[in-house]
Amino acid sequence: MKTQILEHLTGDINNIPLDTIPPMTVGDVLDKTDGVYFCIKNRDSVFLWVNKNFADLVGQRQEDIIGTRDERTEHVAHDRAVMESGIPLLNFHETIEVPQPDGSMSALEIVTQKGLLRKKDGNEIIGITVCFSKRFPNADKEADELIRNLNMVPTGIGGYLAHGPISSIILPKEALPECFGGPRKAYSTNYFLLKKDEVLKIHALNQDEQWFFHQGSAIKLHIFSEDGVYSSITFGNRIDQEQFLMGAAPHSHWFGAEVIGSGYSLSSCSLAPAWDKDDSFLPDAGKIEELKRKFPKQVDIIERLR
Repeated sequence: MKTQILEHLTGDINNIPLDTIPPMTVGDVLDKTDGVYFCIKNRDSVFLWVNKNFADLVGQRQEDIIGTRDERTEHVAHDRAVMESGIPLLNFHETIEVPQPDGSMSALEIVTQKGLLRKKDGNEIIGITVCFSKRFPNADKEADELIRNLNMVPTGIGGYLAHGPISSIILPKEALPECFGGPRKAYSTNYFLLKKDEVLKIHALNQDEQWFFHQGSAIKLHIFSEDGVYSSITFGNRIDQEQFLMGAAPHSHWFGAEVIGSGYSLSSCSLAPAWDKDDSFLPDAGKIEELKRKFPKQVDIIERLR
């Protein structure tokens, strides 16, 4: 490779050919960088430049975007907050909506870096640079590696599990509520992974199931009580978006789960007393119809999770 001394370069440094085959400029690299989406906006949220990846992602041409104002209220507010803070932002997880060929919109989870655009030869902040990539560029491969490394197996009702620590303390039947037909160990734990295109089917347990979120996309539990009360809880690491790092599915409630986002979800679950095959129940066809009558607003959810 040839060595070029910076002081000897003249003209626009972004247009000087790099020692590649064929030659490429810095501008070419920024425009073609694989898997990276890049844009520059001024303080008024007008796009000053976007790379081709960015334009392709939103289904437009670069020249149709440059010079237009970003009308996404949430993104504009976030950009301004970063500029006002004067502190660059690294590894920010967010979800954006991107258009699909059929005209619909799809959620895409991304990892974003936001830098500060300062006035030449000064410190005044005049805009922001936004660089992001897909958070789960190969979600299935990542999920399969976790399944293999954790020795997980299919649950039979959706997702995969691997047993964790279990108590050595035995609780006698007489010390437990009537719903438990025999002695149980004090607690059990397991890892649970759910892929984006799967669901954890509706079921019920004799004991509360505690959930602890670890990594991946958020996972949403849909909970149906026998009294006709529907509730939900979303486990994830975006606490600012009303996601929870831990929570519980209450005993004697019907519940199922689905991934919220484009990746997979890895959590762990703990039950006390420990889980036994006699402690979990699947709804029959009659119970499904009963749930649909009790929860008419959640019929679509019940159908997805049945």
